[in-house]
Amino acid sequence: MMRVQRSWRALVLLVACACAAVASPALAADSLPPAATSMVRGADGRLMAPDIARIVARGELVVAMFKGDSPPFYTEKKGVLSGIDVDLARSIGKELGVPVRFDRSGATIDGVVELVGLGQADIAIGRLGRTLKRSQMVQFSTPYMLLGHAMLLNRVRFAEMAGERPLKQVMRDFKGQIGVMERTSWEEFARRHFPQASVKPYPSWAALVDAVSRGEVAGAYRDELEVRAVLERDPRLALTLRTVTFSDAQSVLSVMVGVGDSTLLSLVNEVIGTRADKPSVASALKLAR
Repeated sequence: MMRVQRSWRALVLLVACACAAVASPALAADSLPPAATSMVRGADGRLMAPDIARIVARGELVVAMFKGDSPPFYTEKKGVLSGIDVDLARSIGKELGVPVRFDRSGATIDGVVELVGLGQADIAIGRLGRTLKRSQMVQFSTPYMLLGHAMLLNRVRFAEMAGERPLKQVMRDFKGQIGVMERTSWEEFARRHFPQASVKPYPSWAALVDAVSRGEVAGAYRDELEVRAVLERDPRLALTLRTVTFSDAQSVLSVMVGVGDSTLLSLVNEVIGTRADKPSVASALKLAR
């Protein structure tokens, strides 16, 4: 009988304690140890997120960029890099308080993005468009420039293909052969926007322009800046080539950041948003001349 009474008293006491804890949640929370923080304090006293601290501790921002020049976005003369994208990368490094080191070891443009996905570079930049493939390995910054899609067409090949149909209808139902630069976003764009066309990759833009000029392919698909620049550099080509710009398709240029570097991405977005010298197609064409 005594054991039953003691067990009953113990049960009543346990229930009372539980009720007190529920009735006083603040008291229960106050009794817990403080939550651990993931922030890092630098040698200069700055409090930083781990992805920012990694760069500051290393002492440099590693920027992946394609080895081939693409003026006015990035070009190297006498060992010095310059251009729209180079300036943006250096602005990001300045906000971090570190110099920029450009890694141009990527064999292809997709390979440049992969350097960030593998953690071998902090960011990738260099006229990089967003694609579904790239979205699976990196994060995209807010756009720093928008370029309309365009096509450089061989007049004779296009006339044979078009017949009497209006231009808009021909482009909507394009069934010819389209040339693109291999292992770039334009391969994905061409297959998405021209599903009935035959897409042929080329190793460089120069090789692709030459192929269109010779009639090897009906058109070369790229952004309006590069397509328009072909005829601006050599107006004589207008006898054999023509351009078409699409108002309903744009290439969104962004900085690529590692999937785990959310604070770095926020910083990049702020740098892009607060820039006074936002590039445009018109300003880029002037710089390319």
